[in-house]
Amino acid sequence: MIYSIGQLAKKTNISIRTLRYYDEIGLLKPAKVADSGYRYYSNEEIRVLRHITALKELGFTLASIKDLLSTGKDAQEDRWRAYLEFELAAIAEEKQRLAEMEMLLQTARHAFEMNGQVESEDIFLFIRALRSPAEIRDKFLAQNFADHEIEIIKSLPDLSANDPRSMEWAKLVRKVKEHMHEPPSSDISRQLAAQIVELSLEWFHQDEALLDKYWSMIRPEEGKETKVFGMDAEVMDRIDLLVDGYLQHVQEEAENGGKSS
Repeated sequence: MIYSIGQLAKKTNISIRTLRYYDEIGLLKPAKVADSGYRYYSNEEIRVLRHITALKELGFTLASIKDLLSTGKDAQEDRWRAYLEFELAAIAEEKQRLAEMEMLLQTARHAFEMNGQVESEDIFLFIRALRSPAEIRDKFLAQNFADHEIEIIKSLPDLSANDPRSMEWAKLVRKVKEHMHEPPSSDISRQLAAQIVELSLEWFHQDEALLDKYWSMIRPEEGKETKVFGMDAEVMDRIDLLVDGYLQHVQEEAENGGKSS
């Protein structure tokens, strides 16, 4: 059966313009070109065209498809293997790039909720943190914490992950910053402190000793950058003040038989 280029385009749902381009680059030549210049295709060209379409779906470029189709049968196995391995490697690399981009965007999203903005310095900080070797963190944890403590620490909310707890913490820190000048005895201060205490104990599996140990270790040294994003000395001091005031209030209420002071 012989098809005109228009009939082939209709049969295969591939545009005439594309078929002409395939002819121009030598990817798919018509079975016959009439004196008038009209192109005609046979069932063999349809088979090749379907092969081209299938290879495009696999991610092959037109150049690689042309190279593969023009290779002799004896060498095609090696070409197929090489192209498939190349495409798989490219996809693995792209997946890694997208995974890193997702983590970076998640971190930026949580940072925005925490601060109301994302500075350029923050973005570079996030990139460095994401690309820092995991071995460094693992070594630090192994030197300072027991195995069961490390397990708890690694389960803490991660700003680079799509974890609802991360957003909850980011919004809580934002509220702390928005009410920095509220007296610790105010209702909003006590509400914030209660949330901090509740979440912290939950995330640290009610291990108060580990919570205190971790909190002291992430406190930034004077003149140096923060160890955990958002936890600068001012914010940590404010949280300490809120929590200490709240716990004292709770203790006083308990001693007074539950009466509010």
